[in-house]
Parts: sequence; C-alpha cells; structure tokens
Amino acid sequence: MTAQPDINQAVQTQVYRWAYRVLRDHHDALDATQDVLIKWLKSGGSKIENRHAWLRRTTINHCIDHIRRERTTDQTSPEPSSRSTPAVEAGREELRDLVVDGLSRLTDMQRATVAAKVFDRETFAAIAASMGLSVSSVKTHYVRGLSALRDSLGEYM
Repeated sequence: MTAQPDINQAVQTQVYRWAYRVLRDHHDALDATQDVLIKWLKSGGSKIENRHAWLRRTTINHCIDHIRRERTTDQTSPEPSSRSTPAVEAGREELRDLVVDGLSRLTDMQRATVAAKVFDRETFAAIAASMGLSVSSVKTHYVRGLSALRDSLGEYM
C-alpha cells in the first residue's frame, strides 16, 4: 500500500478560495478544486517540493484555462442581475475578460506572485519563502507582472 499525499481540509479550502477568486462561481470553483487536487494526486503530490506554490500556480492556471474555454464555447452573455444595468454588466464582463487575458500572458512566476500578493494578501517575505526565491526576486516578478497587466488593460484604464 502506497502512502497518499496529505490533502487535508485546510489545503482543500485554500485551493477552493483561489479558484473562487478567479472564477467567481461556487460550482465552478468546486469543480476546479477537485480537478486540481486530482492532478496533485496523479503527479505524486508528496514528491513535489513546494506544495503551496505548486497548488496555487496550478489552480490559477486551471481557472484561466476554464474561463478561456467558456468564452469560446459560450458566446451568449449571462443574465444581468436585477440590481445592475446591461451596460454595467457588460463593463464588468469586459474587465473580467481583460484581466483574465492579462493574467494568462504573464509568466508563471509573475502570475503566481501577483496572485499571492493580490488574492492572498501575502507579504513579499512569505511569498519568497513559499516559492524558494529571494524577496527582491519576488518584488521584481510582482512589479513586472503588474506592469504587464496595466499594459494589457491599456485603454480600459
């Protein structure tokens, strides 16, 4: 009998939170969490050196891929909520698409750093420790990632 990697409730909750922050849908986030944890198990998760960084990067990438697939298969827009106008909903959808597209253009290190800093509100020191990098390296990835996101948002800003 082989030992299974430790995937406790705290890890599942953290993966769900990352997924939900990107997808903004409970059911899609649950599906993404399941997919990422299965990928973790299949890849021999206990052999991966930095579980936290690997899970975060894989979750963010999985969610971005999910949004891209949805965008290409579903050309109809969702029903706007009763509290907002179609123009407001269209603006939100456009901004979301621009941010997702911008995130997908970042390098893996930039995307992981920006996600950790913005989504998880981690300090540069904590990010550096989890990724096995120096603090100055993490800051460089973060600043370059933000700059690339600003460029991709272009006229929207």
